[in-house]
Amino acid sequence: MRRSLYTFPILQLWLLIILLVSSSMGVSRPRGKKKIVAKEMKESNICDIQNQQTAMYCYCKEDLQNATSADCWVMSKLDRDDPLWDYFKSQIYLETLVFTVRQIDVLDYVPTALLRQLKNLHTLKIMYANIYEITEHTFSNFGFASLNLDRNMIIALQKNAFENMRNLTELSLQENRITDINREAFVNLPVLRKLSLHQNNISTIRDKTFKHLNLLQELELSSNQITSITHETFYGLRNLQRLNLRNNQIAMIGKRNFAEMPGLIELELDQNVITYISERAFDGMHDLQKLRLSENLLVKLPQDFLAGAPNVRFLDLRENALKTMTFDNIKPIVTNLYSINSDFFLSDNELICDCKLAWIWGLRNETKNTHLRDTLEELTCFIESNNVSQKNNNEGHFGRFPKEYSADYSRNDGNEYKKADDRVDDENYSSNSNDKVNKCCIKHLFDLKPEELPCPELSREDLMASEQPSNRHENARVGSGSSWFSSGSISVQADRFVLAALSLLTLSMLFST
Repeated sequence: MRRSLYTFPILQLWLLIILLVSSSMGVSRPRGKKKIVAKEMKESNICDIQNQQTAMYCYCKEDLQNATSADCWVMSKLDRDDPLWDYFKSQIYLETLVFTVRQIDVLDYVPTALLRQLKNLHTLKIMYANIYEITEHTFSNFGFASLNLDRNMIIALQKNAFENMRNLTELSLQENRITDINREAFVNLPVLRKLSLHQNNISTIRDKTFKHLNLLQELELSSNQITSITHETFYGLRNLQRLNLRNNQIAMIGKRNFAEMPGLIELELDQNVITYISERAFDGMHDLQKLRLSENLLVKLPQDFLAGAPNVRFLDLRENALKTMTFDNIKPIVTNLYSINSDFFLSDNELICDCKLAWIWGLRNETKNTHLRDTLEELTCFIESNNVSQKNNNEGHFGRFPKEYSADYSRNDGNEYKKADDRVDDENYSSNSNDKVNKCCIKHLFDLKPEELPCPELSREDLMASEQPSNRHENARVGSGSSWFSSGSISVQADRFVLAALSLLTLSMLFST
């Protein structure tokens, strides 16, 4: 009996010990599992993600353990504290990183916390995100050499957004919705060479917006809504070599608009609505070599508009509404166009066939550029049939009127146009009728002869230009030692002197009577 009494407490004690050990083992298991999971996440390779449901995949070209570039596709929402950002700790040697967002509204911020950990990163590209604003100090003090933020729906750039990026040489903000640029957005960027703002919604550029970019060489402002520019627009860009303003809404080029960029080599102003260019628009642009003005609304050019840019050797004036292009317009650069590396485009204008175009024969004969010669050979102009020989009339081909003819003239038959007020029935219309008006047609310029080109009555401006040539141009070589025109032809300048003399003689005879 005694023995059984002692046995019972001993059994209870053993059961209690077993329960305690079991419970302690049960508690410790989940703790160990959590430690293992955390360790796995910390050591996960961003270049080798196995989970098919992950919000981001990254593709690395090099060794998966020591990659230098990663191309990451963001597939679904990524919060700022998402564990996926920790995966980048496996690739501390990344030099190039690209984020391409595949879904709308899944990335609306710049992952600056991650970027500050990647000390070797020199190229960053983010595309198709919803980053509506680059806020103050977003990229301050980063060591990137290239930053691309194209197509991210950016609307505004705040002050100091890119402050003190001392290694940045190229910044691209293309195809966003930028309407406003803070004057202090581009601060302390001492080596920036290229800035692209192509295809945004910029209508006005504040004066001195680029004042801190003293070493900038290329500025892309094409395909915006810019309506006006002044010389203050480009204040500080002393080393700019290429400026692209094509496809905007610029209506005029004023006096010395580009004076702040004396080193400019290439200027693109095509596809605007330019109707006026100041005579001194390009003053001080001695390094300018390429000037594009095609697809504008120019009707007339100032006589000396290229005097300030004497080294232009590529000039594009296609698809304007020019009625003429005189020798005075081209004189400052004409000898440059003799070079094999030169080019000059004047087609698709509304040139009138008269003696003001006679200098083009000389350019065709002098230039060494066969492409330029062929381009000139294709030039056409409008002419009235009584101003050329009947032979040239029959060889001509007919086409659209210059704009000023379209309202007053109508097509009567295959070859003739008549004023609306003078129209008659075809059966009563006679080729000898006094009502018949001059035919208007399009001819290839070189189907005509220089001596047959009519000379319109000279304006006082033309006479003064002929009698008092500009001192800036008097040393320009215009013939390079050879005859500008074929035998029997006459020069524009000679015509002017003859007409001026005849006018003075007529006036003196009238006064004497």
